[in-house]
Amino acid sequence: MRRNTTPRQVARTVLLVGEGDAELQFMQHLKGLYVQRSSGVVVTIKNARGKGAAHVVDFAFRQSRNAAYDVKAALLDTDTDWNDKTRAVARKAKIHVMPCQPCLEAVLLQLHRAPVQGRMTAQLKQDFSARFGAAASDAAVLRHFSRDVLDEARSRIAVLDELLNLLTMAVLKT
Repeated sequence: MRRNTTPRQVARTVLLVGEGDAELQFMQHLKGLYVQRSSGVVVTIKNARGKGAAHVVDFAFRQSRNAAYDVKAALLDTDTDWNDKTRAVARKAKIHVMPCQPCLEAVLLQLHRAPVQGRMTAQLKQDFSARFGAAASDAAVLRHFSRDVLDEARSRIAVLDELLNLLTMAVLKT
């Protein structure tokens, strides 16, 4: 007996690797807001557990060998190990890197138009905690980052735009 079946659409698979807990929480928050079931995009988010940009790129490479992902990307801070060698390794491994200058807290503060220029990572982390009442790795602070806030900031913040493009279309601009 033959069934009338429509061909299934193959989903685009995306591997997103975050440097640490804060990146993991943020990417999961974005996935929850922007990736709908049966959207044609399947997103896997992994935590590299810190140790600098070089480790994050290496971790993303190792994770990508476990499955055939259409897109491999890493969200990382530029304050440790972000150099030409790390960029070359990422390029060779075809890992799209989304660098946060100098850290994720700077990007999150920019979403709310807070000043970040000329501040070091430690200062930015302090500013973030003072403004939102907790560290960026605390899931409770994500309530300050609604879809309206993210959509408004998307045109101003390139890293956010790249990340949202990956989640919604799984297509990289090269």
